[in-house]
Amino acid sequence: MFESGYTTRENGTGYGLSVVERIAEAHGWSVTVTDSESGGARFEFTGVDPA
Repeated sequence: MFESGYTTRENGTGYGLSVVERIAEAHGWSVTVTDSESGGARFEFTGVDPA
């Protein structure tokens, strides 16, 4: 899902989530995707310093 070019839309570019992952990594964070309790996707960021 985070791979550049991955899309489920006919006209999608597939760049959005790869950019999110690169930004997270640049800050020393990790990002994963899971199912949301209310349906849909849930993106979880770890390693974030709350300071």
